[in-house]
Order: sequence, then structure tokens, then C-alpha cells
Amino acid sequence: MKGWTGIFCTLAAGVLLAGCAVYTPGDISAVQDLIREAEAAGAKQRAPYEYYSAVEHLNVSKEELSEADDKNAKVFGEKARAMAEKALQKSR
Repeated sequence: MKGWTGIFCTLAAGVLLAGCAVYTPGDISAVQDLIREAEAAGAKQRAPYEYYSAVEHLNVSKEELSEADDKNAKVFGEKARAMAEKALQKSR
């Protein structure tokens, strides 16, 4: 019985870790919406570094996702989200 418990725990950990790297078109869309919101608030003028950094990180994220590299897509997508949030904060 102990053998099955170990196998189950290993499989469960693998599933959880694999799920952490998933980045979807829906995630991309959410960041795009945030960038649009920042742009509407005037981020191009008030927070240009943050705004354009968010745009470029998102572009790389889209490219990585198109190449089925979910891990890098997520990394760049999260950077894009963070920069878009900073741009929005500076623009308000």
C-alpha cells in the first residue's frame, strides 16, 4: 500500500507543477486589456517606459506561446502584466 501512496504523491506533484507553466490565449487577452486601459489613461505620455515595456513583453509572450513554449510565455506575460499595472498606476 505504501508504494501506491508514493506513486500517487509523485503523480499529483507532477500535475501541479505542470499546471503552473500553462499560459493561455485568455491570459494574453487579459494583459492586452490592461495595456489598453493604461493607454486610455495616458500611459504613452505619462509612463512611456512602463507602457512600451509591457507592450514588448507581451509581444514576446505571444511569440513564445505560438511556439508552444508555455513556460517562457508565462514569464514574459507576467512581466508584461506587471509593467502594464505600473503604467496604469503612473497614469492615474
